[in-house]
Amino acid sequence: MKIDFLFSGIIAATMAVTLSSCSSGKNDGDLISINIDKVTKAPVTLLSKFTGEPEFIAMDSRIEAFATGYNYGFSDHYICIGASIKGPAKLYDRATGRFLCDVGSIGRGPGEYLNTYGSPAIDEEDGTIWLLPWQTQTLLGYDIATGKFKKEIPLKYFVPKGQFRIDPKAGTVTVAALPFRDIVPMIAWKQDMQGNILWEIPAGHLTIVPDFSNEIESSNNIQGTFDLSLVTWGGRSDSLYVIEESRLEPVYTVDFNTREINAGDDYNSFTAEDIPIHSYIMLPRHFVTSISYPVANQYGFTTGKPEYIITDRNDGESVRTTFYNDFMQEDMNYVSFLDGYFVRVYDPEEFMEAAGTALKDGNLSESNKARISSILETLTPESNDILMVAPLK
Repeated sequence: MKIDFLFSGIIAATMAVTLSSCSSGKNDGDLISINIDKVTKAPVTLLSKFTGEPEFIAMDSRIEAFATGYNYGFSDHYICIGASIKGPAKLYDRATGRFLCDVGSIGRGPGEYLNTYGSPAIDEEDGTIWLLPWQTQTLLGYDIATGKFKKEIPLKYFVPKGQFRIDPKAGTVTVAALPFRDIVPMIAWKQDMQGNILWEIPAGHLTIVPDFSNEIESSNNIQGTFDLSLVTWGGRSDSLYVIEESRLEPVYTVDFNTREINAGDDYNSFTAEDIPIHSYIMLPRHFVTSISYPVANQYGFTTGKPEYIITDRNDGESVRTTFYNDFMQEDMNYVSFLDGYFVRVYDPEEFMEAAGTALKDGNLSESNKARISSILETLTPESNDILMVAPLK
């Protein structure tokens, strides 16, 4: 599986809007609450308002370099792509995209995993890559030079899907777990490397019926801040939280003015508009809500093209909009902000098509135009992916 970013056409940069188009938020202490019916719609927002100059990384095209996972982790010198059931996590040199090694291996033995969840954590100082498997009670560490299994940390509670932050110097790990009813009693906890609890937060009202279509997300865009939100298919009211010492602090929420699906409800009595599938992203200066609706297909349901609410964290002013990648002069169906970056993954044919317009009209430096031209010289339809990675402002 890979991140799927599609584009549908060219939109002029003059359609860009500022985030002060309307004031629709209510600031209750540190909580910003938005009513979706009061948010003004705007045609498009330029990506460059949120990021600095991007870098373009052509991933190694040797057969062993192709990743099957889709969760990305970044450090100053490395990129790690998480595992899937089809193959292990992969480590690359960030400057060149050169494949360095597999990180661990698929299996059920010591240090092995069947899949991973969330972003890999790359600790260059400690020389360790940390992976959190699906359905686990162990955090796994691997040597950054070889990818070999190095050490593990027993987790106090079972984690069906989870997010984590590790502090080797302090000897602590903070974990957030998808809080399945009767399986995972805590939404988050902090422990030492031996599994001893320092503090914990009961799941409480966030408890959900066990269902792996639900997700637990953390964008990790602000150093030292552990943001957390749940993505469910039930249309439930929720918030974006920040994990503080022994408590969850709600910081942002959107009221969709819809009814929630509860146990025993007839799902067929709900329309797509009753069930906004949404997720929250925390940026240094903004909150972003991704909104999409269920679309039936032969397998059940998927989600349609999302739109976004962008909210200024200082004053709650918001717009309902879509993003436009003015660096590459392309409309974007989806955006991904993680680990302090905007990340766009192109397959080779996508990049070939997008690059022509970008070289002519894109908001690119001369060095980036030269970089794109260099990538095109050796790119074929059989090549590996190309990453566009831009630091958040």
